[in-house]
Amino acid sequence: MYKPPSAPRSAPAAAPFFATPFGVWCVVAGWGLAHVLLRSLLSPVLGTDDMYENVLVQVLQPGYILRQPPLYEWLLWSVQQVTGPTIWSFLLLKYGLTSLSALFLFLLARRAIEDPRLAALCIFSYSLFYQFGWNLHEGVTHTVVLVTACSATAWAFLRVLERGDLRDHVALGLAFGAGLLSKHSYPLFPLALLLACVSLPSWRARLSPLRLLLALAVGLAVYSPYLFWVTREGFSLLGTATRTMGVSGEPDPHLWRALTGLGRLGFGLIGFSVPLVPLVVLIFFARYRALFSRGQDGRIKAPLSPVTTLLLRAVIAVIVLTAVLILVSGATYVKERHMHPLLLLMPIVLFADLARFDWSGRFVPRCRQMALAIVAVALVGCLARVPGLVAPDRTFCGGKCRHMKPYEDLRAPLSALGADGAMMIGADDYTAGNLRVLFPQSKVRVLDWLSSSSLAGSARSVRRAPDQQCLLVWEEGETEPDRTAEDVFQSTYAVEPGVDGATDEAREMAQAVYLKGSWPHLWKEEGWRHSWWGVRALSPASGICN
Repeated sequence: MYKPPSAPRSAPAAAPFFATPFGVWCVVAGWGLAHVLLRSLLSPVLGTDDMYENVLVQVLQPGYILRQPPLYEWLLWSVQQVTGPTIWSFLLLKYGLTSLSALFLFLLARRAIEDPRLAALCIFSYSLFYQFGWNLHEGVTHTVVLVTACSATAWAFLRVLERGDLRDHVALGLAFGAGLLSKHSYPLFPLALLLACVSLPSWRARLSPLRLLLALAVGLAVYSPYLFWVTREGFSLLGTATRTMGVSGEPDPHLWRALTGLGRLGFGLIGFSVPLVPLVVLIFFARYRALFSRGQDGRIKAPLSPVTTLLLRAVIAVIVLTAVLILVSGATYVKERHMHPLLLLMPIVLFADLARFDWSGRFVPRCRQMALAIVAVALVGCLARVPGLVAPDRTFCGGKCRHMKPYEDLRAPLSALGADGAMMIGADDYTAGNLRVLFPQSKVRVLDWLSSSSLAGSARSVRRAPDQQCLLVWEEGETEPDRTAEDVFQSTYAVEPGVDGATDEAREMAQAVYLKGSWPHLWKEEGWRHSWWGVRALSPASGICN
């Protein structure tokens, strides 16, 4: 029997540029570039966290501190071979990793959300998380590596389940290794993915235990340099971690600490979700109102897709695992800025759920409203940083305004004192980190680190050459100092516990020199605010110089 040819199916409309993988990367990279230029062109000063890392990465080594794995430092060291130890190295690394995370998350979102435009909107909505839209710009180091590793892990894990190629398992192993080298909390994330997979028969059948062991072996191989370093340091990692998390040394009973930790976990999850979740509920309110109305099943076009179900269970699993860990350990050091791996996949689940709701023609206008909200918050987040960069007074950036301190005014007088190529001892992290910006060829130490068991190794890894001059630099404050050099030496150097070097020879060195820096301001006259630093040459025999 003759059958007329069926009408050819129309090809699906091509996705707009912003909804392609490269387009999503470009949008997020452009957003990051705006913040790179804003920060770097208005102030070269290193702020929170960055100054600390700038001292650590003077030497490439398998480990730096037991509290944090070294992948961030390795990447930063690599970037600084091109940019030098400047603010550019930190910003380019941070936003480069952020754009890479967005790419992995978009590829993952496309497996859960059919419409590429909605998937792209989902990824852009991550900027509505306070920790991404604001705190990311102010001081984030290892966390941005953790986010990238978790994003790559989720994407690679799904590829393993859907295709199962050997290459996919190797890629998953590389993601495992990067995650283990990002933060010690990382293992909870892949464990949650695995538990979510095992809980779903359709996905569980796709697992290959032998190939998963291969992925794990690849991950351990990537992790091995740091693991070897940890064993060499005497397995003190556990003790350091327990002190950091508030597990050991606490006088409160275990139950009270566990309840405190759980309470902080709850507040952290809520705080991390703002303002993304409130805006989604407000703009797409019809979806959530239907949850409490009769006949809501008729408003749902389809059940959650298998990928969305997997991601939803992974979000639940990682939160439950964290809660169990808090209950067992009694950890109290739980903050909102620790919630990244717990809620990283939540926006994809939210937008995948929105896509299956029957909107009767109202969905596109709601998506446009969401896009406008994202753009508005992104603009506000960018413009809100400007006053603190051009008018660094207490009105706009608080009392300390550390990112605008006039360290640059120290360059010429310190150079005249022989700072170029010298051993520089900064009395605190901020001074030391910014001294390295001013004098990249000099070697820099932090005075405080020498009395810290967890940091002394990193401090001593920066060694002084026999003929190097040694200068101690400390910040005096915003009032002109009137103390004698001996007073300065006693208060800043000799009282440091466990630091050897307060020798008679050191005390006979030249008098301390005081240097003044003038704060910038867009409309106030020069000299409206000053900071003072003291400088003292130390004997080459001084303990902190060697």
